[in-house]
Amino acid sequence: MTSDADRPAVLSHDKDRRVSHVVLLAVALAFPMLKVAWTLGGSGAAEEVFLTMGIKSWPDVLTGMLLTDALLASVVAVVVCRLIPTRSLGRTAPDRGTAGWLTALALIAPPAFGVIVGAVHGPAWGVAVTLTAYALRWGSAVSRGDGATGWRGKAAVATAALSLLLASALPLVALADCFDGHAWAPVLACDIDTGEGKRRGRVVELARTGPGVVGWDLDGREAVNGVNCAASDDQQVRAPWWRD
Repeated sequence: MTSDADRPAVLSHDKDRRVSHVVLLAVALAFPMLKVAWTLGGSGAAEEVFLTMGIKSWPDVLTGMLLTDALLASVVAVVVCRLIPTRSLGRTAPDRGTAGWLTALALIAPPAFGVIVGAVHGPAWGVAVTLTAYALRWGSAVSRGDGATGWRGKAAVATAALSLLLASALPLVALADCFDGHAWAPVLACDIDTGEGKRRGRVVELARTGPGVVGWDLDGREAVNGVNCAASDDQQVRAPWWRD
């Protein structure tokens, strides 16, 4: 069972996780729509994109944001690692199998997410994710027991402060990503024909279909089919909000 001395620390960590869950859920649900709407110039464009591609495109936008923004991907990775418990939060002690599985998961998650982030955004980001996640894990571990006094109490305060900072920073980093004017998906130069003759134009790829793509025509402001596509040298769709 959880001792009286450990219970405040356990409840504090449980509260941190609940806050992180809420923030992650808000980012996953709201920010993909905001990213598409602002990047393409309005809610009408976002509506057409999601009507054209269906609800399945929602996680595609979120994934694209993580793949194109190193800071956002790193913060999300650390917050997710923080959500993985190292011990049962219930009143009854877990069996050895459960305790061992939770411990192994908590130890493996930081380097696993570090490898993922490092493979996409570079080794420096991967190392930063791994070390930050392990620092939070270590702080959570040493702050338990003995009433979290002395240096353990200081570790608990530092861990809680860093956890709160990350949870608070996540929506701000996601907002910055939404307003940076960078496409969440590849920008391609394609041959487009909307009934007024074929022309070459830049499109944001929404899906690949047959010999071409379904994309958002940045000049015509509509969903189109594009063929003979090549990667565009410029993935910037519009100027960032702070320069617009």
